[in-house]
Amino acid sequence: MHATARPATVVCCIAAVFALTSCGNDAPSLPDPNGGLVYTELATPLLDYLERQKAEQVPSSSALARNILLAADVYGDQPRILTANYGFDGYMGVPGLNGTDAAARDAAYAANVAWQDLDPGLNAPSRALYSAVGTSAFLAIYGAPALRADTIPVVFSHPVLPASVSPDAFRITLNTGETVTPITASFLPNLEYNERQTVVLSGYWGNRMAPGQSGALYPVRVDIVPTRTPMMLVTAGGLVPASGLGIESRNPYQTGNGPRIVAAKLNLYSSLGEGGPQSQPNSYANSGEDLYGAQAKYRLRIYTSAGFSPDGIASLLPTDYSQYFLLKARDQSGKTVELAEAGRAYAIPGYGSVRILGLADTGLKQASYDATYVEDHDNQYDVILDGDLAAVERIYEIQMPSSGAYRAVYNPGGPGNLPAGNPPGVPFTVASQDHRVAVMDDLAGAALVSYVEIDGDVVRHL
Repeated sequence: MHATARPATVVCCIAAVFALTSCGNDAPSLPDPNGGLVYTELATPLLDYLERQKAEQVPSSSALARNILLAADVYGDQPRILTANYGFDGYMGVPGLNGTDAAARDAAYAANVAWQDLDPGLNAPSRALYSAVGTSAFLAIYGAPALRADTIPVVFSHPVLPASVSPDAFRITLNTGETVTPITASFLPNLEYNERQTVVLSGYWGNRMAPGQSGALYPVRVDIVPTRTPMMLVTAGGLVPASGLGIESRNPYQTGNGPRIVAAKLNLYSSLGEGGPQSQPNSYANSGEDLYGAQAKYRLRIYTSAGFSPDGIASLLPTDYSQYFLLKARDQSGKTVELAEAGRAYAIPGYGSVRILGLADTGLKQASYDATYVEDHDNQYDVILDGDLAAVERIYEIQMPSSGAYRAVYNPGGPGNLPAGNPPGVPFTVASQDHRVAVMDDLAGAALVSYVEIDGDVVRHL
């Protein structure tokens, strides 16, 4: 822990965090003999500050600009952009899109936005019916107007210092050679304190015409550029400027460019950093502990290039592991053991056994799940596991087959569950394809960072 030169500011930058506080509703307590999070009395001002921030009720992007990162994952040694693909066209700031009635559906179709076909008797909330954002809602959330704007999720290897995020730090280069600046840059929906590695941009940079067609417009590259207040990444060694980083941008309306896993990371389970402002209920109380209680011993975090959805609107359910994902472990003879189902104990010969409990970082726990369920639709999903440490250490790969017995996923610009009901001839974002990602073993907790700034006196103690 160290203090910066900034007056009256406490800065905590920790490479491995297991002993501060829970991001749930825990009150200060003595060390938990059952292995819960542990902290000292000196942490009380910090805990009080975090509780006040979590109680934030204003559902706005600006509420996320406070420098709070707790046990946030780091995906690699060197800071870089993992992906910055064109998200989807025209879904941000749709005129007339408000509520769930026939007028809202007509407004969606007029803007080429998919609408989910659900039983009206379910009284589904709006996010279960469409994934776009109306003009009034966009203005209220982001503080800026938009009219059918586009998106790009910029997926970083390291968490971004929240207060340093601004639209003018991003330069988008189009296929025409023109460069544009976003109108907004926000963590939404990646708002939990341990998942602020992705910044979602909104602005105007594309249409749905295929490359090569006359009039086709799409981004080809995203770069981070110098600004008066530089955008910073939080690393184990401190703050690092993000300017100079860049990557090519892929077109999500072309086959082969569907959403994908960009990294997978295995940790001992901890609730530190789970949750965020309570104004975002789908991101609150959705952790492995919230869904599976004390059985949650390990977390395999899936980091994605975009939000995952079965069709572009519907949510992944906590019970959906076996429909989308396949973990693989290696036994003592080198043979692969496929962990295909949740709720089943798999023997890893020579090492013990492991059991997948299900998915977390989705939405709230429910007794049952149906088409009205809404998860947080961010870039993180957790596979929660129980079992022997030696067996869990043998997990080496995650696969998304995306066909056959497995379902594909779409980003939030997908066609919905009734493509035939969409406006005729309108393209929607494409499905995922079969891919595999090596699992990063971080059971030692070396690739986690925390950074918290609060006003007040610096407290030092041996």
